[in-house]
Amino acid sequence: MNQPSPTASPKWTPNWLRVTLLLSMLAWSNGCATRVVVIPADKQVLPLEAGQKFTAPSSGWWVPDARMQEILHALEAKAK
Repeated sequence: MNQPSPTASPKWTPNWLRVTLLLSMLAWSNGCATRVVVIPADKQVLPLEAGQKFTAPSSGWWVPDARMQEILHALEAKAK
């Protein structure tokens, strides 16, 4: 019987190598999975240009960027 040796064909890959490659790819892709977060319509953040007309989709507050940064920094400091 003439059986091809493992080194005779460049397409031959040991099973342990295939399994290791498969498991490493699964672990890598699972750790980097993209998660989608759905934002309710009443929590949307809509950018506005100066002078642009805007009709609010719901009642609420409009906060300028500079003031929003102050609020976020204060919340961050409070969380620490």
